[in-house]
Amino acid sequence: MVFKALKDFFGSSPEGTPAAEPGPFGLTLNRAVSMDLLGLQLEKESLALSLPSETLIITGHGVARLDSQSIIHRFYDDRHTMLQVLCEGGTGDECIREIMLFRPWDTVSPMSDAEWRLWDGPSGKIGARQYSVDGYAFERVWGEPSTPWIQPSEFTETVQTDDGCIRHIHQKVMPYKRDVRSLRENLILSVERDLASPDPGAVILMIGYGLSPADIKPV
Repeated sequence: MVFKALKDFFGSSPEGTPAAEPGPFGLTLNRAVSMDLLGLQLEKESLALSLPSETLIITGHGVARLDSQSIIHRFYDDRHTMLQVLCEGGTGDECIREIMLFRPWDTVSPMSDAEWRLWDGPSGKIGARQYSVDGYAFERVWGEPSTPWIQPSEFTETVQTDDGCIRHIHQKVMPYKRDVRSLRENLILSVERDLASPDPGAVILMIGYGLSPADIKPV
């Protein structure tokens, strides 16, 4: 989970694990990427979270296939920042369709079936048409606005950390949004569970902002 140091969460390194292949922009484990956040800085007083550093040192690389053409690459650092790149048909610059920079906002660990139902499943918070907290109101991105609840997307993300450990994290995800003056603030609500663990997982909330390919510079 993004709310724990990646190395601690994913455990010790197995022997003989192959190195992760580079993703978009040639990004891979132990490489740094610089991000131009000037546009976000101009609106920082209106944002739900403070902005992360403009430099991300990659200590975790996650990959998830959404369909036959779409793949997301997620690059993590030890401060739990996540750079997400959606690609269609390959990993070259021409295949990039969306770039998002996320920070963790909150984590919830339901302790009972009743608590889980508040979040996950029909009429749960994940999939509802609106999510509000701390005075911020986010609208669901997918589906008709009049539909009270829709099914979240499900996929499994394979994450490798810089110590060579690999885990498969199943996720149920719903994106939300709110307009903040000149930009859009994005919220991800998701249930994340390590498929190798008996633990039921946790509810993860992340806040993110869109970037352009010109904002990304490997260093």
